Amino acid sequence: MIWAAIGIAMSLVACSTSFDMSSERLTPLGLEWGVVIGSVLVKPVKVAGEDDMRRDAADVTYEFDIVQSPPGDPDGESPYAERYHLEAKAGEERIFVSRLRSGRYLVKTFSQTRFTGIGGELDLMFDSMAGEVRYVGRILVEIPQRVSRGKGYRFTIENARESTLRQVSHDHPDLVQQAVDVPMQARARQEP
Repeated sequence: MIWAAIGIAMSLVACSTSFDMSSERLTPLGLEWGVVIGSVLVKPVKVAGEDDMRRDAADVTYEFDIVQSPPGDPDGESPYAERYHLEAKAGEERIFVSRLRSGRYLVKTFSQTRFTGIGGELDLMFDSMAGEVRYVGRILVEIPQRVSRGKGYRFTIENARESTLRQVSHDHPDLVQQAVDVPMQARARQEP
C-alpha cells in the first residue's frame, strides 16, 4: 500500500512542469503558442504588536499551482489538463516567462512547501494567445507571521511591468519588445 501511495505521488509530480521557462531558449511563437510574463511575490507581514519579523521567514518557500482551464473544465481537473508549478522564496520576487499553448489558465492555489495547511486558493485567470507575448502582472501575496482568525493571507495583482520586463530583457529582448499588458483577473464565482 505504501508503494502505491509513493507511485501516485511520483506520477503527480512527474505530470507537473515548471512554469518558469526563462532559462530556456524559447522557440518562435506560432499558430498554437503564446508567451506570458509575470511574477509572484510572497511577502511576510508583521502583525500589530510583534516586535520583529521572525528570522526564518526568509527561508520559507511557497509553491504555486497553475493548470490549463479549457472550456467545460474550468477547474482544470481533467487528467489531460496541463499542470505547472512555480516555487518562490518568501520576500523575493519570482519572475516567470512561460511558453504556453493558446488557452485559458488558472493559478489555483499556493502553499508553503513542507507544511500542510499554510496557503490557500487564488483562482486567478489569464489567457495565452497564439503569437502574442502578454505581461500578466505580479501576484502579491501577503501572509501575516501569526494567523489569528479568518483567512491568513491577502493577495492582489499589481502592475510591475517596468521592473519585470527590465529583468527579462537581458535574456529575451525580443519578447520584451512585443509584450502587451493583459493582467490576470480573479475568477468570477457563480452563486449556488
